[in-house]
Amino acid sequence: MKKTYLGIMLGIAVTALLIGGCGGSSTSGNIENNIEAGDSKIEENEEPRQDDIPEEKKEEEETKAEPVEEAGSEAENETGTGRKDGERFEDVIMLEGMEETVRYEHVINKKIGFEMDYDYESFERYTEAGSERFISVYDDPKNPESYLEVKFSREDPDSVYELIKSQSNGLEITEKESYDFDRAGSGIMFYINDDDGDFQASDPLQEVFIIPAGNGSLIATAHYTVEGQEGFGSRFAYIVNTIVVIDREEEQPVSDEQALSAIKKYCYINYPDLEDVINEDKATVYWDISSSDDKEIVVLFRSYTGALVRYYIDPVSGDTYVTEFVEGITPKEERTGESFNVRDYL
Repeated sequence: MKKTYLGIMLGIAVTALLIGGCGGSSTSGNIENNIEAGDSKIEENEEPRQDDIPEEKKEEEETKAEPVEEAGSEAENETGTGRKDGERFEDVIMLEGMEETVRYEHVINKKIGFEMDYDYESFERYTEAGSERFISVYDDPKNPESYLEVKFSREDPDSVYELIKSQSNGLEITEKESYDFDRAGSGIMFYINDDDGDFQASDPLQEVFIIPAGNGSLIATAHYTVEGQEGFGSRFAYIVNTIVVIDREEEQPVSDEQALSAIKKYCYINYPDLEDVINEDKATVYWDISSSDDKEIVVLFRSYTGALVRYYIDPVSGDTYVTEFVEGITPKEERTGESFNVRDYL
């Protein structure tokens, strides 16, 4: 699986954890000091009658009872940890048997439904329509080797695992194991690697963590090489264990018209000769909605090469994968390994 990236194109609709605060009001001093002499005794923890309290005391108590606004906006304080998106701080972790001071940056992504902390001196953050990527500062962002990607699926963890197994395409998928996350409860994890039986230090490895999130799952996939398991693998594990599931902001599903328009735009960008072929009427080219429901839209592109290319779109997440069929060349429709998010082309 040299440089293989196994994309997960699943429909998404989540009910995430809502972490709220609790508050109250208090008054200082003995409650009996607020009662005029001669009144009947008030039992401990019993509220005094309003007509027993002098006017000046009432005003004082009302002032004390007014809530004090916390620092930051309401939107910033409604998430699980109370930190702001982009807030930076330090922490100490154990890496390869030694303590290391790490400088973290806090991440809040309400469209995917999570927040977490990442080591900003070791990784760069790349936010896309349906995912967050944290790529090693030493890698080419267009072709990274060591990175963590967080996405969302409407499927439960076990279903995600089975789907990945069904799309393994010759890759080895290890048995799933139960995994207890520090801040996100229990989930599962497993590895994806080459199935050639001959491990090399430079071979790519994927460690997949799946976290339950309401009616769906968060999928955090760590990509690194076999030799990088101690270093990058440990760093990614620390990052994943800072994940907190939060409420997700639902987006309007992609419509058929939007999907068709976005795929046309995608094709014009990725097929440089397409515009000339169409303008000069050199070959038959067309796009069509093959099928559509609330879980999947399929757009058919008849290429000027004669290939029938289908784009399978999750209308909620925008995640898209591609298949191709060429009569007389391929025996059936085959997945190409090409994947992207259609929302990037709306």
